[in-house]
Amino acid sequence: MWKKIRISTLLAILVMVAWNTYFERVEATDWDETLDVVIYPVNGDGSGVTAGYIRKLQATDFSGIASFMRKQAIDYAIPIDEPVSVRLAERVTALPPTRDDSSNSVIDTILYSLRLRLWAAFHDNGWDAGDIRVFVVYYDPQTHPEIPDSLALPKGLIGLVHAYADSDYNGTNNFVIAHEMLHTLGATDKYDPATNMPLYPVGYANPYVTHRYPQQMAEIMGGRIPVDKGLAYIPESLDHVMIGARTALEINWFN
Repeated sequence: MWKKIRISTLLAILVMVAWNTYFERVEATDWDETLDVVIYPVNGDGSGVTAGYIRKLQATDFSGIASFMRKQAIDYAIPIDEPVSVRLAERVTALPPTRDDSSNSVIDTILYSLRLRLWAAFHDNGWDAGDIRVFVVYYDPQTHPEIPDSLALPKGLIGLVHAYADSDYNGTNNFVIAHEMLHTLGATDKYDPATNMPLYPVGYANPYVTHRYPQQMAEIMGGRIPVDKGLAYIPESLDHVMIGARTALEINWFN
């Protein structure tokens, strides 16, 4: 008897969570109100360099993300002046859960997603958490030339970005943040994970020009500016990035 009650209660909770998640995504891509994006900085390596960088961060350091979305929305005639606003929260003192990259099982992926969502719930701003929460884990580039891959959870609208604690990387960091932010809204990657090369044509900013290379811009979900066959580089800022038609369709910018 009690076992049936526990199972029924668990199923009811899961249905409620799934229902809430569905409507959360639908409302986020209605584009009838400005989405509140909150940046939560995290000291990823515990160093003084990274701590000093985080202390100096200001909301204006991320203003390029809102400007990028505003300019791109004009091209798709989105009837809202500010698709997103970006603000900066206080530093989060706990590190996010790590993922075992050697395991690609569906169960492990689901469990990690649940762990990250739970961790985020305990380390955000509560009732003022934001529509989209992006936890940016910073590292000193001098001691961490390689950092983990960033990721996002559409269920929960959570981004986990690994970035460099150096002002020279602010533009690139904002590009990665915008990329993961769009993942939370349903945009998919448009590059080959084996080579990191943008996929043609959906991962190219201007795929149908007479001379394919060099491209001058990156498609936001393509991840890089292809300048020759097999050669592409990450843009230095969002000034060299655009949202392609496939990505716009995925985030409901075609109505």
